[in-house]
Amino acid sequence: MDKIQLIFFFISGFLVSRLMIKVRLPHRIVFWFIGKKNLSLAKILFYLIAISAFLSFFIPNAITVLTLLPLLELLRRSYEKANGPSRSVATMLALATIYGANIGGMGSITATPANGILVTYAVLNDVAGIQHLTFASWLVWGIPLVIIFVCIAALILCLVLRPWKYQKNQIDLPFDDEEAHHPFQKMTIWITVFYFLTSFILSIVLMQLPDRIFFILVISGTLTLIFIYFLFLVPVKGDNKNSSGRVLLKIPDCYNELPTKGFIFVGIAVVLAALLYAFNFHENFSTWSGWILKLGVPTFALFFCIALTTSFSTEVLSNTAVQVSFFVMALPLAQQLGLSALEVLTIITLSSTCAFMSPIATGVNGLAFGGVKGVSFTRMLLVGFIMNIAGALLLSSWVLNIIGRLYGQY
Repeated sequence: MDKIQLIFFFISGFLVSRLMIKVRLPHRIVFWFIGKKNLSLAKILFYLIAISAFLSFFIPNAITVLTLLPLLELLRRSYEKANGPSRSVATMLALATIYGANIGGMGSITATPANGILVTYAVLNDVAGIQHLTFASWLVWGIPLVIIFVCIAALILCLVLRPWKYQKNQIDLPFDDEEAHHPFQKMTIWITVFYFLTSFILSIVLMQLPDRIFFILVISGTLTLIFIYFLFLVPVKGDNKNSSGRVLLKIPDCYNELPTKGFIFVGIAVVLAALLYAFNFHENFSTWSGWILKLGVPTFALFFCIALTTSFSTEVLSNTAVQVSFFVMALPLAQQLGLSALEVLTIITLSSTCAFMSPIATGVNGLAFGGVKGVSFTRMLLVGFIMNIAGALLLSSWVLNIIGRLYGQY
């Protein structure tokens, strides 16, 4: 039932992203960050990862990518105007968005469906310590984890692809301040804030009052309907009070300029994951992981193996299939080896969103890879491979030393 609320949030988040694009808010963001500041390409990449991660705290990471794709195209055009075409720069822009969107989902318990699956599975199986896994306690370790991971991702991206090699001249934006303005931008910002706050509050209420789930879902659905009515049917004037009122969105605004190629990659990922799951490939991954866990290696090495196996498995299977199949083997193995079941489930969950190599690994990867012109597949594989290893090291250390100490040994 709680997934119904996520559907409501996804609908509202998608409409917010389309409104942002219509009122040229990405133009304004780019102009605000770059403008006449003459920022280096490395700083732009860092800002892009951070913005993508921040947005993914509140809206589905796929929606984050859809919102930022016009921004990426503007940055690519800005670079090419100053320095000429470069597949490396297009690749860096796409990867920065992928990394930020995937990383941001780790920061909040409501950020991705994977986190909700963790809570549901732990509650149904009465995992020790689950009562301590709350919205607030997740933020205590989730926010610092995202901040550190964002910095690591920016460092890896810059060290491997060396953006300073590709910026010979100052980046000149292909538009000025006037072109970045729209009379509905301020209203769009307030609408976005309203969406974030209502989603945030309703998520907390649903977690705190699970026995009132139907009532909360009615409120969530009603707000979504009101939101749709306001966006499509209510004329507003915006900053220009002398003009006649206009509706904020029209039906064509919902599908114009969507990345068709990106959705093709998402479709390929879904079909491939379904085929692999139908032939029980996930059971092979679980068996292999279980064999590794029985070798008697130190706890950190065990956690590292779990994280690494989960992230690389997600490159060819859907993260939900990997997460659930690994959950099945995690509880008995945790009991057998004397590990905290909650910690094992947590590292599997975090690692299942930590797949950075292939376009078919996650919807985020497919949308960004297909939505940005000229992305290099080989460079994506190379940097993604390093990111997967770095992510496994960070997550295993974080779960063992931070989350383990926060929740104690259960």
